Amino acid sequence: MPVILLSLFLAATTAVGVWLSVRQSRYVRSRRAAVPDDFADVVSLEDHVKAADYTVAKGDLAVLAAVWGLAVTLAWLYFGITALHRLVEAWISTPVLAGTGLILAMVLISGVVDIPVDVAKTFGVEAKFGFNRSSPRLFVVDWAKGTILSLLVGAPMAAGLLWLIGGMSGRWWLWAWAGFLIFSGAMMVIYPVWIAPIFNKFKPLPDGEVKSRVEGLLAKAGYKSGGLFVMDGSKRSSHGNAYFTGFGQTKRIVFFDTLLETLSVDETEAVLAHELGHFRNHDMVRSMVRLAVISLIIFFWLGVAVKEPWFTDWIGLPHADAVAIIVAMICIEPIGLMFAPLMNWMSWQAEWKADAFAAALTGGSRHLSSALIKLSRDNAATLTPDPLFARFHYSHPPLPLRLARLRKE
Repeated sequence: MPVILLSLFLAATTAVGVWLSVRQSRYVRSRRAAVPDDFADVVSLEDHVKAADYTVAKGDLAVLAAVWGLAVTLAWLYFGITALHRLVEAWISTPVLAGTGLILAMVLISGVVDIPVDVAKTFGVEAKFGFNRSSPRLFVVDWAKGTILSLLVGAPMAAGLLWLIGGMSGRWWLWAWAGFLIFSGAMMVIYPVWIAPIFNKFKPLPDGEVKSRVEGLLAKAGYKSGGLFVMDGSKRSSHGNAYFTGFGQTKRIVFFDTLLETLSVDETEAVLAHELGHFRNHDMVRSMVRLAVISLIIFFWLGVAVKEPWFTDWIGLPHADAVAIIVAMICIEPIGLMFAPLMNWMSWQAEWKADAFAAALTGGSRHLSSALIKLSRDNAATLTPDPLFARFHYSHPPLPLRLARLRKE
């Protein structure tokens, strides 16, 4: 009976996610035939229709992915975890190593199970709308690299966590939480220098007007960068972006090559100014604080679940630390949907403040507005998202809301 209750909870949260996706598709489809008045002069009907169709296609795939994900999770709960646990224990007798093997085996199998959805996204939806530039060979290589990296990083983390559970007192989860924060901080330094280059090539931003304008803007904002780089994003997709990464001496500003091909120098400067707004407003610090708080709650929950024999017995699974960790994470994952509006609300506030900073730093909102319109058009982002869906799934405010705010700057 308890496993049925857990199944119903997972099914209910999945149903809410599916309902939101269906609602989004209907809302966008009903507004497909006409460009919103505020964009009639800058977005063609053809681009508007493409964005609507792309949004609906992504929504349809999201529904299939959600249902597939629920089916896989239920399969794990009803027989997969138990069968895999018995198989691993038959080969490995040491509890920490057996638990690590169980977690890594689940990571590997889950990665394989997700391949059909990834293929449908890359070679189905993205290819259909002209965004995919990845080849089957590159797709396989990326998957292999990502999987190997996950196993190499996950193995010591899982082993360390299980060692703490077995060797520490009831407060082991506090030590685990502290270790997680240290690891997260280390990754901010390691990722841009050692991990990101595994998947993409990064070249220094060439001399020219863009570089001189960027360097002038950085000096004006008081930001010291560890380097300006161009990433070969066009190798996989025609989507464009720019981002800040790293910490301390490894801080980098990265431009997708596709973004530099799309935007003018003024617009590129405005996009960078927006990112500098996040730096000036200490948004990274706030994100780290949120990560610390959320991860503390998760580790506390793990501390409760792992040390209570009733937890795994409650749903008829073997009583083992690794099993308890897996089931506890399955239980907590759907809760993220409930808090998504709050997290996105905080993100929207940060984006609006960064927009305002960019407008002030570059002498007006004109160039940032035109950059956002170009990026929205080239990425086929719908101009008419369902407001409720956006609250649950958009980390950035929809373009019409951003431009309305920018007009007041």
